[in-house]
Amino acid sequence: MRCFKSWEEMRVGDSVTFYRTFTDGDVSNFTGLTGDFNPIHMDPQTASLCGFKGRVVPGLLTAGMLTHAGGTLLPEPYPAAGMNFRFLAPVYIGETICARVTVTEKDPRRNKLTLHMTCTNEQNQIVVEGEVTGKIMPVLNQRSKM
Repeated sequence: MRCFKSWEEMRVGDSVTFYRTFTDGDVSNFTGLTGDFNPIHMDPQTASLCGFKGRVVPGLLTAGMLTHAGGTLLPEPYPAAGMNFRFLAPVYIGETICARVTVTEKDPRRNKLTLHMTCTNEQNQIVVEGEVTGKIMPVLNQRSKM
């Protein structure tokens, strides 16, 4: 599903909101792919000893919600040039996270696009903030001409 019909119609301030509930399977897949076997992700007792109320979802897994916006919701291919994140609170397995992604910069001359993301938990506490910059590649109309 594309949330913006076209690059030309996108405006600074446009935003999209979506949700994801993180499961034990998500954490298992992510840790297996990345090798991030930090005990706070794997062992509830270690997580508790570190002051957490349960196993913690890896921060980059939560931050990966930004890639959903860039890779699925935008109207054209969007290779990222840079990403920055701030991890403000833990996310626990079973929590549903709300991601709000907002267009903060659009430069049509250079096809540059900057998106800002704020992720909140069910208590409306900000857990992750992030920003991605990249370049929109307006090629989809060209594909139909080939």
